[in-house]
Amino acid sequence: MRRIFLPVAALALALAGPASATSIGPGAFGSGKVVESFEGLTPGANVSLALGASLLAPGTTSAFTFASGVALTSPIPNPGVFNDGAFVHDFALGSDVTNNWGGTRVLNGATSSNIPFGKAYIGAFDQGTLTASIAFTFASPVDKVGAYVTGAVGTTVTMSVYSASGALLESGSIATVDLAQWSSNFLGIQNSAGIKRVVFSGRDFGLDGLTWEPVVAVPELATLPSFGFGLLGLLGIAVFGRERGEARVPAKER
Repeated sequence: MRRIFLPVAALALALAGPASATSIGPGAFGSGKVVESFEGLTPGANVSLALGASLLAPGTTSAFTFASGVALTSPIPNPGVFNDGAFVHDFALGSDVTNNWGGTRVLNGATSSNIPFGKAYIGAFDQGTLTASIAFTFASPVDKVGAYVTGAVGTTVTMSVYSASGALLESGSIATVDLAQWSSNFLGIQNSAGIKRVVFSGRDFGLDGLTWEPVVAVPELATLPSFGFGLLGLLGIAVFGRERGEARVPAKER
């Protein structure tokens, strides 16, 4: 009998698929990626903290959906309160606000060229050593997400991804860097379970170039076993039929 165990094992491994989660860089995203750079927002009407013209957006009292389709869902994005509040800082509106992340990490009009995409970024801050967070929700599940991050000197930024049911899928962290290295400090996660929500957290941080890629349509899991068994059946029939045909031919005719 011919050896068919190796093809069967290979097919079983192929059906099992790759590991569900992994850390990724910006090069892992394909042509279908979407990038949100937080540019061009109109200052909202509910900004109550007068820190200058450049620190105004989005200034809403409810969830805010960007033009790219991703929604800022937590905390409520009103920069009128900085205690664990998210804000969009756009230097295109002016250069009158300084964000001091310590050391050489002072972000102002003169250093805004270090922002990875354009002149705007989204940030969060909490008093003392408390942790602030920024949560985004996608219109439909994605399998890759990440962003360029930095913040207060000597701290880390953590990204956690969640499924549509709210289950934590995976978390990853990265250290903050000097402003000159911001555009290379990417924190990303790929998870085939489908990411519906992503949360960035840290003490005092900013992020730009939020990047994600929609889930690519694949055969439903319920159909994969039958598909695999069908292939195995066809393989078995072909091998068995060939061997029977050879067995019927007299040795002198082979």
